[in-house]
Amino acid sequence: MRETEETSAPEAAIGETVWRRLASATIPALAAQGPVAVDPDLADEMGAFEETALSEEDALDSLVDEIALSAEGGAHG
Repeated sequence: MRETEETSAPEAAIGETVWRRLASATIPALAAQGPVAVDPDLADEMGAFEETALSEEDALDSLVDEIALSAEGGAHG
């Protein structure tokens, strides 16, 4: 009988939460030896992606500033 991908995956045997913790702990040690392929969701959980988006407050402030400059005739673009 052939195992399906679902049942043969490591997380199926130990649970996804435990698998993610183990992977998060192991990856830095492996990365010290060279590049390591990491699932994007796991990499995000590990803090690999820096959030650079504006906050809602900053975006609204920027919009208000743009409107004020337009009203004064100072905006170009």
